[in-house]
Amino acid sequence: MISVDEAKQYIQQYTQTGPTVVVDLYEACGYAIAKDVFSPVDFPSFRQSAMDGYAFRLDDVDGDAVFVVEREIQAGTIDEISSIKKGEAIRIFTGAKVPDDADTIVIQEHVEINGNNIRLTNIELTKGSNIRPVASQTRQGDCILKKGTLITPGAAGLLASVGISDIDVVAKPRCTILNTGRELVKPGNDLQQGQIYESNSYALVAALKKLQLDVCEIMWVDDDEQQTIAAIQTALEKTDVLLITGGVSVGDYDFVESALAKNGVAKIFHKVKQKPGNPLYFGTKENSIIFGLPGNPGSVLTCFYEYVVPCLQLKMGIAKHGLLTLQLPLSHDISKKAGLTHFLKGTITSTGVAVLNHQESYKMNAFADADCLIVVDEQMTNMQQGDLVNVHILAF
Repeated sequence: MISVDEAKQYIQQYTQTGPTVVVDLYEACGYAIAKDVFSPVDFPSFRQSAMDGYAFRLDDVDGDAVFVVEREIQAGTIDEISSIKKGEAIRIFTGAKVPDDADTIVIQEHVEINGNNIRLTNIELTKGSNIRPVASQTRQGDCILKKGTLITPGAAGLLASVGISDIDVVAKPRCTILNTGRELVKPGNDLQQGQIYESNSYALVAALKKLQLDVCEIMWVDDDEQQTIAAIQTALEKTDVLLITGGVSVGDYDFVESALAKNGVAKIFHKVKQKPGNPLYFGTKENSIIFGLPGNPGSVLTCFYEYVVPCLQLKMGIAKHGLLTLQLPLSHDISKKAGLTHFLKGTITSTGVAVLNHQESYKMNAFADADCLIVVDEQMTNMQQGDLVNVHILAF
């Protein structure tokens, strides 16, 4: 049995980044950039008006601060006005190109209009006021996004602003879920004696969607070795990451480990010193990753957040992988025996972090309310109210 840190190190060691593909920028959100991106242009490429107002030369301001207005420039106007006359102001709109001779823009709220004349009511201006300089956002040749950056809406907007319409990204992994267990029934059906509703696939699909990943297939098998062998073989032919729930412990009807071995999967580790999720399995076959997750739904989701999320992010080429960790004060005392790392469902409050009720691995009501996992390290036994504890935020 290995420690939590060792398990995470093994996962990082054996996880390979996916291949590079080119996607249209409209479809790129949620992908990681495969190589550094350099701006092909200056942005803005011309001096640009930041406001609706009037462009003029500040040195032309006299005692009355009156200007004649006879021309205007709309954003996107192709006919260029390159110079202005002494005492002239040009009506200008946000985004329009500023005439070369103009060095200042006054916003329209700070003028009085009298026919074709304006008088400045606010002359507390400096040269360059309300003008966006050339390349003030991005200079041609600048690295604007680093390899491994996740494309967010903001990143997509930045790429588009410099004229990039498609982008090299890391392909998203294909994911398959395999549920094992004779007792499982899909929601919507009637339960018979001894049966329970299957919830693991629903939690995993929702968690994968938060990573902007789709599931290739959801499979179900009975607690039968031959069925399990066949299902794993089928799944490995078409998936990059296989998530198996249940059947990884040491019971008489737990066939996942042997079925994986008979499919040529190399076991990297099995069992981690943690609660919940002790029987976690991790293996590889060629370029595929296999997780054997426990059967209890609270354990499944805990292991997904702690181990599967960073693995998937690594495969996706995301530089910053894993859950965000904060240190927050406990709202009450915690005690446990030494020997296992505990992951406790928690909620962040205005004064720290609180442990939720219903921590048992078969229960899901705590996870429905949780926004974090509180990590109580292996050798830790007693923590007091106010002590700082590592908190993994359930947002990615």
